[in-house]
This record gives sequence, structure tokens and C-alpha cells, in this order.
Amino acid sequence: MQTLGLNGTVNSSQTNLAKTPKVGFWQRQFQLQGNSIQKTYDWIFGVILPVICFVFDPLVFKGRFVGRSALFANYRPFAYVLCFACITALAAWLIFGEKLRWLNGFLAGLFFLGGAIALLVGIILFPFSFAGLVVLIGALGFTPLFTAVVYLRNAFRALDASKMFLVKSVRNYAFAFGIIFSASLAWTINSEVKNSLRNIEYGDAEAVYAEQTKLKFLAPLVNFNNLISIYHREPDGSDKSKAVAEVYKAATGESIENKSDPFMD
Repeated sequence: MQTLGLNGTVNSSQTNLAKTPKVGFWQRQFQLQGNSIQKTYDWIFGVILPVICFVFDPLVFKGRFVGRSALFANYRPFAYVLCFACITALAAWLIFGEKLRWLNGFLAGLFFLGGAIALLVGIILFPFSFAGLVVLIGALGFTPLFTAVVYLRNAFRALDASKMFLVKSVRNYAFAFGIIFSASLAWTINSEVKNSLRNIEYGDAEAVYAEQTKLKFLAPLVNFNNLISIYHREPDGSDKSKAVAEVYKAATGESIENKSDPFMD
């Protein structure tokens, strides 16, 4: 006789539900299959907010910190190049997913590198971000920690998506190549910018002009506060000060003469 479950008998569906283990928070974050909520989160913290952080960055890669250059000013080209690559690649991955086929193995390496660096930056910035909560913009300092989760989990998902197109050994090579190539390219550009600024600082007027084309081409990656400081250290009217002013004008479209030394204010 059917008793509608009132006699304490448990049907099979109830048994299966009871046996289903509860998935923890972090396990859900790194499941190979995402959901619409996570995808929205990925767009916000992996694409939109990183761009906002770079635009309004007050002390990490541009600006000043306690009267000195920004915290990671020397690594600005590296960070900008890698961030641009990661944001572009993540947007493509979120839109096309498995349609990117074998390329996902390479993207997995890029995402892993971006996530690891974002985590490191987030940890270093944590004390400053916590103190900066009194100002709303200080909350943006926590963004790298959330961004790290986005890129690291999508690294594993992209690597898994490449299984259909790459055998295990090739997939591992593609993953490693994504890390090595991305880091090498960003570091090479960072070194080139750093060498150009060093040549301008210690060279003569001719050396300054020699770096003009490179700095103009890489202008978005360059911390031009260094050029302003170099200009103010040179005697007024000297050949080198004129050369620095011309190079600054060509690269930024602005005049250097009325700008105060950012490291002397």
C-alpha cells in the first residue's frame, strides 16, 4: 500500500539526493564547467575592472608614492603588455570558448601567468588597499586578488578545452610555451624601455635623439616622469635639455617646460 512517504520509506530520488556531496566554495570556483554567474564575474573582474584600475591607477604603475615614483613604475611596460594580452585573450576565450581549438593550450599558459602575477600584486597591495578603504578608489586595490581567481580558473578550463585538439604532451608544451613566450615578450619590451630611459639619463643630446622613435612608438608604456626629472637636472638651455624637451613633445604631444619635477615636489 502506498503511503505517500508518510511511513518513513525513502524513495530512490531522495536517496540519491542525500548521497550527493555538497560542493565547497573554492571547488565551485575551479570546476571545469562554469555557469552564467561565473561568466559575468569573469567579464567584470577579468576584463572591465582591470582596465579601470589601469586608467585610475594612483600609485601602482604610474603616479607617485610618498614623494617617489610609483610602487612598480619600473615594471610598467611589462605589466601593461601582459595585461593587454590577458584581457584581449580572456575576452576571446569567454566569447568563443572551445571554438578556439588548439589555441586554448597556449591561452591557458597566458592566463596562468597573468593570474599568478595578479595574485602577487594583490598580496603586495593588500595593506595599502585596506588602508585606502576610507577613500572609495582604494577598494580598487583589491581587484588583483579577484582577477587572479578569474585568470587561474580560466587557465584550467582553457587547458581542459584543448584536450579535444591536442594530445597530452603537445598540450603541456603549448601551456608552457604560453607562459614562457608571454613573459619573455613583456620582459623584452620592459627592458627596451628601461634601456632607452637609461641612455637618455646618462647620454648626451645625440643619445637622447637616438631614442626618440622608440619612445614615441612605445609612449603608452613609458613613465615620462623620468624624462621630466632628467630635464630639470640639466642646465637651462643646454643641448641635452633641448633634446629631452623635443623628445618629450614628440612622444606625448605636450610641452615639458612648464611641468615641475615630479620627484621634487
